[in-house]
Amino acid sequence: MIAMLTVLLYLGLILEPRTAVQAGHLPKPIIWAEPGSVIAAYTSVITWCQGSWEAQYYHLYKEKSVNPWDTQVPLETRNKAKFNIPSMTTSYAGIYKCYYESAAGFSEHSDAMELVMTGAYENPSLSVYPSSNVTSGVSISFSCSSSIVFGRFILIQEGKHGLSWTLDSQHQANQPSYATFVLDAVTPNHNGTFRCYGYFRNEPQVWSKPSNSLDLMISETKDQSSTPTEDGLETYQKILIGVLVSFLLLFFLLLFLILIGYQYGHKKKANASVKNTQSENNAELNSWVRLLPHSH
Repeated sequence: MIAMLTVLLYLGLILEPRTAVQAGHLPKPIIWAEPGSVIAAYTSVITWCQGSWEAQYYHLYKEKSVNPWDTQVPLETRNKAKFNIPSMTTSYAGIYKCYYESAAGFSEHSDAMELVMTGAYENPSLSVYPSSNVTSGVSISFSCSSSIVFGRFILIQEGKHGLSWTLDSQHQANQPSYATFVLDAVTPNHNGTFRCYGYFRNEPQVWSKPSNSLDLMISETKDQSSTPTEDGLETYQKILIGVLVSFLLLFFLLLFLILIGYQYGHKKKANASVKNTQSENNAELNSWVRLLPHSH
């Protein structure tokens, strides 16, 4: 009995520091996938786990697995390790977490990462109503449909925003399964390329091939792109331009009238000067005529 208590006490001393370490003394690791977590069938993908400089081993855990799915030693940087998947198949699709161990014990698990394989089934069809080119504030709806009776459809916006929407499929006898995604009051943030996929509920990380792509273009409306202050400033600028144009027209008209008046006055003065000269010449001629001797 005493020996058993001694063993339990010893185990408690050994396990207690590890429990404390798992509670948060070691940094929580980060998990991500390159080139991304949605991978086409038969392409390669790398899962990274980044933890602490003290890490000796990194473990990759896949949901529904009892033991670590894979174990790797750290790279030269020691604060991360990589797990290679040379060819993506359905057996690799799932939810993953990672953790690491050091001399101090085990870290907590990272956040979960979904690793999705696409291309397992034929692609659905994607359409949009009323149009792919609308103004901001309008509601639009995407319809994703397939002849395969999928359990769910997922709509994905590609690019920097990376938004996604998931809906249960709707289907009737002898009709394609479909889901309608309604986007209320769209904004320029929704600009981008959209695709949809279908999958079954029992395999949520195994998707169909991607649908046809749709490029959504959202333009700003005048009311949303301009504020009352901007509208007032624009009106003031238009009035000011109109006044300046009118002033310039009046200025040029006045200048034209001045030039016409100047030319008329100059011409009148020249005519008067010519008349005076002719009068003087006539007077001088008459005086010479008087001086000439008269014959009887």
